[in-house]
Amino acid sequence: MRNVFISLLVVFILLATTGCEKNPPSQKAEENILISTDAGSLTYTPGSNFNFNLMVESVMPVAGVRIAFEVKGETDNQVYPQGPAIETTNKTTPITITKLPRQKICVCTITVTSKSKPTNTATTSFRVVYK
Repeated sequence: MRNVFISLLVVFILLATTGCEKNPPSQKAEENILISTDAGSLTYTPGSNFNFNLMVESVMPVAGVRIAFEVKGETDNQVYPQGPAIETTNKTTPITITKLPRQKICVCTITVTSKSKPTNTATTSFRVVYK
């Protein structure tokens, strides 16, 4: 009788522990965002608009990214409003800067933020002049 009891106890413990997952699979950490643009560090444009592409070089976050960009005068910090941020899952995003002032160096700063992990950001900038 004692052997039967021990056997049943062993079987019960085996059945109970096989259904438990001791190390649940961990979710893969999101890769840090890496970005680049096809704009030069100082670009001259013949008009008040300037087009460039922003590329996400890292693995795209699952929920995509939010791209915000700001244009300011280099010497006076005057802001030239550009419109709303862009939300995308595309690796390459075309962006147009508008209303550039004549003969004034402006700094365009682009910030890309993961929509699934807001602390995952990348920033780049370049200068642009409307001649």
